[in-house]
Amino acid sequence: MEYRKIVSEAHLIVQDFLQAQGYTDALKAFEKEATPVLEDIPKSTPAPKPLIEILTDIRMAQLHSQLGQLNMPSQIEEQDFATPGDNTLPNHIHQVYKELHPVNIIVARTAEVAVAPTWQDLQARPDMTVKLMPALVTAAADRTVKFTLLDTAHGDDQPGEVFKILHPHDGVTLDIDFHPLHPELMLTSAMDKTTALTNTITGVQHQKFTDHSKFVVRAKFAMNGAMIITGSHDKTVNFYKAQQQLGHGGDSSALPSYTLDKTLTFKGAVEGMCVLPFSKNRPPTVIIGTRDDNYLHYVDLTNYNIVKYNMNVNKDDWVSFTPMEISASPHNEGGYVLVSTDSPTGRQILFRTDSALQLFNYYGVPTDGYSTPRHVWDRSGKYFYVTGNDHKIYCFQVGSQALVGTLDGHTSVVRGLYMDHKRNMLVSCGFDKTVRAWTHSTAPSDSDMQQ
Repeated sequence: MEYRKIVSEAHLIVQDFLQAQGYTDALKAFEKEATPVLEDIPKSTPAPKPLIEILTDIRMAQLHSQLGQLNMPSQIEEQDFATPGDNTLPNHIHQVYKELHPVNIIVARTAEVAVAPTWQDLQARPDMTVKLMPALVTAAADRTVKFTLLDTAHGDDQPGEVFKILHPHDGVTLDIDFHPLHPELMLTSAMDKTTALTNTITGVQHQKFTDHSKFVVRAKFAMNGAMIITGSHDKTVNFYKAQQQLGHGGDSSALPSYTLDKTLTFKGAVEGMCVLPFSKNRPPTVIIGTRDDNYLHYVDLTNYNIVKYNMNVNKDDWVSFTPMEISASPHNEGGYVLVSTDSPTGRQILFRTDSALQLFNYYGVPTDGYSTPRHVWDRSGKYFYVTGNDHKIYCFQVGSQALVGTLDGHTSVVRGLYMDHKRNMLVSCGFDKTVRAWTHSTAPSDSDMQQ
């Protein structure tokens, strides 16, 4: 389908170029020979960007990249890109979870989940009220969120076993986050247009938000839990402020409640959202990326002021891709912003934060207009992983722009990626109904990263 779309667009571009240049005879010959393709193109298909502008963009991108390399203040970025990582990239399958869900898995991540202590815990510590357990947290098309023990037993439950199942929504959960100060408070958003806060100790819903009118694809805590931000396909982003922030504990009265403080409306459906890490050099900020828009929107969380940065090198307003995934580098206070697009070229763009400057572009990941690429950084900030629509995970070195390897194993769409920096473990999940945990190994393996 995507190949036919590209072929059709190529024919329209050639037809437009011949017509614009006055090549009448060539145009007639072309239209005669290309009749089967041209007649098959829907009349509603929008006019493509002119060939001259496309070539100009390419030349400008090349020039921009060259100038960008020369425009690094104090050579800080240049030195950072030249510095290698710690050579401990996750490169082989540590464990495959095949029976967590009988359906497509949408989200998989790790977390220190707050749970009730077992009777064994209370025998050792009668005063214990909360226990943190390292868990794999997954959400799937069966509308459940499941908690699987990672590497520590909990009562009679052993590592690899599901020890808690929650149903926070009537639709499929699309995003999961945990409160940075209250680990028992889980934030989820879903296809049923809602966002929920659930107490993982009691399993009871703490709060539910019904302010969106379409899928809520992103939900994040910000400002150390003082704010919740949600992004939806209804073209809005909602900002909720905490009304109380008390101590830890399983009692729901000790947990913060949130009220809607602001709604911002954008041109298209929200897809990418990134809460920037704390930095003394900028206010608390979230970056929003949407469909039908060629800008990244930086929202100041203290006053909701927006600064827009054009993702097009030549600063025009042509929309040729959607920023599907946005994230900040983990090692320099979020000094770089990585954007994964749905461009057929498999384009990933590295921006300088708070800037339209494109430091690097990365190409070659199989992508199409229906792709939902996901990416994560390694813990050193020297590499990143990104999903392709060929069921593989690709690893790029940031500074050299080189594809250094691929992770093979999934047999269908890879829908989610998460990097556990503490364990140096990559977690992936997808429509093959499996979750895979990848760790670093120096020993040769059939599942090692292959180039």
